[in-house]
Amino acid sequence: MFDDEAPRRTVTGWDPVRLGVHLAPGRDGTVDLPLTEYLPRPHDETLRQRLARTAATNDAGFVLLVGRSASGKSRAAYEAVAAVLPDWPVVHPADADDLIAADIGPRTVLWLDETQRYLNGAMGERAARALRGLLDRVAPLAVVGTMWPEHLRRLTENRRGSEDEAPFVRALLTGRHARITVPDTLSADTSAVAAAAARDPRLAAAVRAAGPGHRVLQHLTGGPELVRCWDMGPDQWFTAPEHAVLTAAVEARRLGPADAVPAGLLKEAAAGFMDATARATAGKEWFPAAIGTLTTAGSGPVPLIAERHEPGVGDPDSYRPDDYLEQHIRRVRAHRAPPAELWSGAAWARTADDLYAFGRSAEQRRRYGCAAVLYENAVNRGHGRARAAWAVLRETTDGRAAAEETAASDPVAWAALAVAREAGGDRPAAYDAYRHAARAGDAWAWPAMARIREEEGDPAAADAVAALAAEAGQPLAWRNLGRMRAAHDGPAAAKAFAQATEVGDGWGHIGLAQVAERAGDLREAVEHAARAADAGVTAAWARLVRLHWSLGDFASAVAAATGNAEGWSLLAQLRHADGDVSGAAAAHREAAALGVGAAWRELALLAESDGNGAAAEEAAAQAVRTGDPEAWTALAEAREERGDDAGAAQAAAEAARAGDLEAWITLARGRERAGDTEGAERAAGLAADRGSAAAWAALSRMRERAGDRDGSRQAVLRAGALGASDAWTALGRTREELGDTAAAERAYIRGCEAGDTEAYAALGALYLEQGRPAEACAAYRSAVDAGLPDAWEELLSALTVQAPRAASAQTVERLRTTGLPAE
Repeated sequence: MFDDEAPRRTVTGWDPVRLGVHLAPGRDGTVDLPLTEYLPRPHDETLRQRLARTAATNDAGFVLLVGRSASGKSRAAYEAVAAVLPDWPVVHPADADDLIAADIGPRTVLWLDETQRYLNGAMGERAARALRGLLDRVAPLAVVGTMWPEHLRRLTENRRGSEDEAPFVRALLTGRHARITVPDTLSADTSAVAAAAARDPRLAAAVRAAGPGHRVLQHLTGGPELVRCWDMGPDQWFTAPEHAVLTAAVEARRLGPADAVPAGLLKEAAAGFMDATARATAGKEWFPAAIGTLTTAGSGPVPLIAERHEPGVGDPDSYRPDDYLEQHIRRVRAHRAPPAELWSGAAWARTADDLYAFGRSAEQRRRYGCAAVLYENAVNRGHGRARAAWAVLRETTDGRAAAEETAASDPVAWAALAVAREAGGDRPAAYDAYRHAARAGDAWAWPAMARIREEEGDPAAADAVAALAAEAGQPLAWRNLGRMRAAHDGPAAAKAFAQATEVGDGWGHIGLAQVAERAGDLREAVEHAARAADAGVTAAWARLVRLHWSLGDFASAVAAATGNAEGWSLLAQLRHADGDVSGAAAAHREAAALGVGAAWRELALLAESDGNGAAAEEAAAQAVRTGDPEAWTALAEAREERGDDAGAAQAAAEAARAGDLEAWITLARGRERAGDTEGAERAAGLAADRGSAAAWAALSRMRERAGDRDGSRQAVLRAGALGASDAWTALGRTREELGDTAAAERAYIRGCEAGDTEAYAALGALYLEQGRPAEACAAYRSAVDAGLPDAWEELLSALTVQAPRAASAQTVERLRTTGLPAE
């Protein structure tokens, strides 16, 4: 829990290290020196404006700084809070439990360094809900977080065909908060860097070590030297056990929880990263000896940080690697599966969530045997979703009976089996699983059963299912049947919607309104939409606006829009389509007053199209104050299209200050198309100064299509140097589209070297198309080991074309059922 005094400390009362700020050691290895002089960069202005706006508007704001390790995220946040909110207490929860339990009042900074630590697993879902609640009810409140880009991708991705297991986390991270990209270079003002270096020998040494790459921050904290020592391999700078412990710590965090690694897990996993000789000669005390060395500061950063997660004070029980070293090892090993000892060592995981995370990673890498054991352990420790994953996996490995035995009476497991069976084309078995899920209490199983019967061409059976669902208090089956029938059978759809209304489903009236509107009876549609509104269906008001407008009853359309944000937005669109620009602007203002941030963006574009640039800029600025920086981007695009380069650049700069870099990327593309190479590079450089390499990556592809191979190469090198690991892969796809497969292959190989796992899949597809199955298999195997979901079937396809065909067919069938063996 929190220290007694911690909630009352302002930011300067905290030790910066406790808040995640990296210290720069002196030449003699001393690490308790003062912080180095701070060198502001463009993103600092955006961050400070956001915090100042939070205080000035008495609002609650969430600012997430996204950047690679040692890019200065935590230091930027520390300096910004000290400058803008110096008298606000800073609360720094230890973990998700502390965040959920926190009693936080107004005028507080909630400090969430390494935000992903709070948002993993089921506890992370609860933490996200708690955080959302704080943002809704406490004001003013400033929530400041930091995160690596790869963690942000992992927490926000929604892989095709998989159920969303973290909707609250995803909504929090993709919602209306300020996401500020932090570059890992200091290239914006070299004179300021040189002046500061003249005052601080630590900074001077870092500048010399960084050279022309401008990666001064990393050298300032000793990260590259630590990476160099690890890259030397075992029994060089690090002993074999020390090297293995560091590698195992990173692999455990890459494949499991994002928290510190329990000592038992680390010890068992590390053995798998040592060769036979090292295991035989390490000695009985190899693990404590390695831990002792790795957690002791030498002449640079500590490679391994010791922590204690058990209650009370005592010896450390968990460890995490230096984050700069961790990021490097992750990139190097991104395409490799870990040894079997890591999967077995995962049994030491701290929580059921952690076990489940390891199980998911094992299954994604087709280590089915390891995944099954981990899922079973997670079930035994009470994880809510592990049984479903285990049941679906057992259907593949052990057959239907074993899967159903595993599902037992768990409705989530039966529903997961049903979805998997339907995806595999076995509708009868899917229907049976949905039936079990419905009996176990899964409300969504009823509409799925009705849908299957309807799609089979048996509407009577579908009606029978919907009737049973209604008896069970679930009207959704009738409503879904109505939607399915609406396009081709109006009377049948109306009957289904009417049945939904009979059991109290207000949305059924929306369906009836839709059927009446399609039949041309707008007045009956109005009646049903009004009943839906009376039943509390807020979406009905926008439909009423459109129906009244179609009937020419404009007064009633305005009355329906009143008090409803969606209704005013629709009314604005209808007026604009009729050429009533002033009326559209008035409706957008009403929508904005009800909290529609996009309404200010539309007002900006309306004013711009009317030639009123000042009003457009005021509306865009107001949009930013409501959390929508994309208004400036839209304004930049509009000005670029009509050839107003100066105005577009000004709008793009404002968008960047507000946290949206897309405008500079768009400008770079537009100027490249117009033949303004210098202007394109200037825009790309400005995007890069604020942490985005996407503009350079986009320029590389555009130049490739234009036949400028040298310019393309220079741009992709700039993108790669700024951390865009996927830039080479994207360029390879462009080259492949242009028919230059040899150049595409070279680009994909460079992508693999940069750590982009997607490059292995692209390389596999290219090799297979060229009739090189052995090389395709190797590339696809790396993609599978990286956990890419679509690579498995591609690997099996590549295996089938290898000779001898009979042996390949048998191998493929065996692998399809058993997966790959643990390494």
